[in-house]
Formats: sequence, C-alpha cells, structure tokens
Amino acid sequence: MKELMADPANHLQSSDTTGSIAWAPDDVFAKVMGKERKGRIRGVGFGPSPSGRSSKNALTDIDTHSGQARDNEVAQLKATLATMEDKLADFDEMKEKLAGFDEMKEKLSQFEEMEQRMARMLHQMQHISSQCNQDIPLAQQSPALQKSSAASYQPSSL
Repeated sequence: MKELMADPANHLQSSDTTGSIAWAPDDVFAKVMGKERKGRIRGVGFGPSPSGRSSKNALTDIDTHSGQARDNEVAQLKATLATMEDKLADFDEMKEKLAGFDEMKEKLSQFEEMEQRMARMLHQMQHISSQCNQDIPLAQQSPALQKSSAASYQPSSL
C-alpha cells in the first residue's frame, strides 16, 4: 500500500477536500481492498452495511407501521366511545328512576300533609266533644244511665 501511495498517478486530482471524502473507482483503496461491493460502506470495513432495502420499501414499512398504530388508536377510541355510550345509557336510566323517586317523594309529602290535617281534625273533634260533655248534665248525657239509676232507686217507706 505504501508503494501505491508513493506513486503520484494514484493521487486524486481533486483540490477540494474540505469536509468531504474524495474517492475514485481505481484509487489506492480500491486497488488494495478490491472492487466495491454492493451494500457495503466504503472506508468503514466489512461490518456495517445499509439494510439493502430501498428507501421506498423503508417508507412503505413506516407507513404500514404508522397505519397500524393509527388503526390501533382508532380501535381504542371506538372501544372508549362504546363504553361511554353505555355509561350514558345507564346515566339516562338512573335519571328516569330518580324522576320516579321524586314523584314518589311528592306523593309521600302529600300523604304526610293529609295525615297532619287528619290529626288536627281529630284533636279538634276531641276538644269539641269534651266541651259538649261538660255542658250537658250527667243525667242527660246517656239514656242508659237514667234507666239504671231509676231501677236502682227504692223508696225507704215501703
């Protein structure tokens, strides 16, 4: 390789070597290492190589992968939507039941008001009855009492 490097015919004719790799198919590297092989990166050795797939195939794979990810996300969103629709239906059902409970609560309140009115009326009737009993003498209150007191009366002169 030193002999090949010493020969000026093997030197590249490029004057611009800043930041770029200059090479030619018949340069010293090609003479020592042999002809370029497809899929190998020049100057890096035998290890790394491009994937061998075209960029079109790589893009198709990326599109397929992103399409699958998008499909998975759509499926997950549909499942979430179905769950939320079920919860909404349950919520509507509970709302209807709650409306029924409100009706029953209103009726119960009305019954309680009636019960209170009936209790007041009963109390008033008892009060009126006790006043009536005080105003009427005992003999006039009950005809049965009159008969029993007349039957038990016995004159002492007999």
